[in-house]
Amino acid sequence: MFAFLNRFVRKPARLDPGEAGRGGAVAATDKANLVPEPPEALAPHVVYPRVFGPRFEQIAVDLNLLSTGQAQALRQRAAGQGGYVEYLAPTFGLSSEQVQRVLAAQGFVVHVDARHYGTPRFLAWEAALRRLGATPQVRKASAQDLAALRRELANAGRLDDTDLQTLAKARQLIADAAAVGASDIHILVREDHTEVQIRIKGDLWTVASMSMRREEGERLTRSMYSGLATIKEDSYKALNFQNAQITGEALPGTGLTSVRIIRGPSFPVESGGGFLVARLQYRDLAAQSEGSPEVAKRLDLCTPKAPPGAFRLGEMGYTPLQVELVSRLMHRPMGAVIVTGPTGSGKTTTLYEYTRERARLLPHDRLITIEDPTEYPMNWAIQLVTDSKSFPQMLTKTLRMDPDVVLLGEIRDADAGEATLQAAATGHQVPTTLHVTDPFETFTRLMGMDHVRLSLEIICNHNLIIGLIAQRIVQMLCPHCSVPLDQASEQLPAYMLRALHTWGDLSGVRVRGTGCPHCDGKGIAGEQAVAEVVVTSEALMQDCIEHGVLVARRNHRRRAGSDKPMIAHAIDLVLAGRLDPRDAQRRVDAIPMRDEIDLPPDETSEVTP
Repeated sequence: MFAFLNRFVRKPARLDPGEAGRGGAVAATDKANLVPEPPEALAPHVVYPRVFGPRFEQIAVDLNLLSTGQAQALRQRAAGQGGYVEYLAPTFGLSSEQVQRVLAAQGFVVHVDARHYGTPRFLAWEAALRRLGATPQVRKASAQDLAALRRELANAGRLDDTDLQTLAKARQLIADAAAVGASDIHILVREDHTEVQIRIKGDLWTVASMSMRREEGERLTRSMYSGLATIKEDSYKALNFQNAQITGEALPGTGLTSVRIIRGPSFPVESGGGFLVARLQYRDLAAQSEGSPEVAKRLDLCTPKAPPGAFRLGEMGYTPLQVELVSRLMHRPMGAVIVTGPTGSGKTTTLYEYTRERARLLPHDRLITIEDPTEYPMNWAIQLVTDSKSFPQMLTKTLRMDPDVVLLGEIRDADAGEATLQAAATGHQVPTTLHVTDPFETFTRLMGMDHVRLSLEIICNHNLIIGLIAQRIVQMLCPHCSVPLDQASEQLPAYMLRALHTWGDLSGVRVRGTGCPHCDGKGIAGEQAVAEVVVTSEALMQDCIEHGVLVARRNHRRRAGSDKPMIAHAIDLVLAGRLDPRDAQRRVDAIPMRDEIDLPPDETSEVTP
């Protein structure tokens, strides 16, 4: 593989006039087939071979697909018509499979940033390549993929798949993991370092003795895949997900029958991020359960590093009851936790805080995220990037990566919804998001995606969907320039004033002022979240199935210990003079009469207008 990769560079070095003489015929051939450099403005956006082999028609002759006369005629026709030789080849009897066979033999693949594909600079450079006899196979790629490919090709010149020292380290890691009874090995290649973790009796432990640089981690994963695996693809492909297997015969003395491997790229892909997860299969389960204290001590096992900082939901505006309910969800071992709200409501931030706090509380669990794109780096997780249409397929791969928690960026269609529930049903917690305006409408929204696969009878299971978190972001009034309501009551419509009076004393209510130096003339001092947290129950789900979502919502909110609606929390802020009533209605919901809204028992006492 690396003999092929070594032909790639971004800016090829030209050969010395004397090099041809010193290198003999090979050097002379290389010089004759050197690829011309692209224009300077295009060079950073392409990855291409340093040289190219024989012409298309010559390879076809060598493969006995064309006669010499046919090859000459094909070349003349391509030159005369200005056409692509691979497109004209079928007129000389080549099938599409034979054309691909010739192209593969030439192996001249050009990767170009998709944003520069088809530009005049690129087309002119491609035409120059063809005039020299090259037949480029152009592949569009993202900037991140190009960066990863350049790094892979640069490493190819100095790394060897089966480097003996790294191979010995990979073999020893598997043997040591087996000696302590580990079920899985996780190699996490980060931007500037590599972590190795093993799972023992359900918990992940960091192997402190194997802390290493990113480059060493790349070599370790490459050696384990290419050097030890006996069942695998022909080559190691840094940007692809790949499966492999190491048979027990290749690991004598370990007590293993096989090791199943999945590896691939992970965030940050452009900086070399990647992972490898190996599942150890034992011949004797009793041997696995014993473990070796001496080896465990040598590995220097320690608790995975927890994310820094404190739980911020309270600072963000969540009430103590809401923080308690969210904490209760965090400690559940399985089930979907769905954060809902419209675009811009802070769902992703809340999901980030949720997973970060969970990692602090449960550092021995593995979190894997599937996002499009990655919004918050999580150095305690494996973060996978894919387009939203591929979420279900990526989730299938993820479940083979030994996860405890799988964060799915968003449920956008029935396939993603079904995959989320399947992951929850197989023993994983699945935090995710959904675009609905009311948390209880989650059930209606899912059913609307596919009323068969996501029927109420299927989704209304309190062990599958364990929690709903609804959220909005509201603007807090500047305390220095906000105006008391009694001085600006004419600014509020009469119906809004009537509704507010049913909620209690309005002496503390304030509205937005004209601005001051303290708030840079904006009239607001910041933002915070207004939320509703629903911990699902059997009673709630039964109500949904038998009586519908509206009845289920009403009954749930009336139960002791339940959270109250978002608009009720917003009205609390209004009565405290921190939120303009108009902003509450604009950002959350219409302000209702108090007796029109369902509240928990401890919130339903009479209030004198």
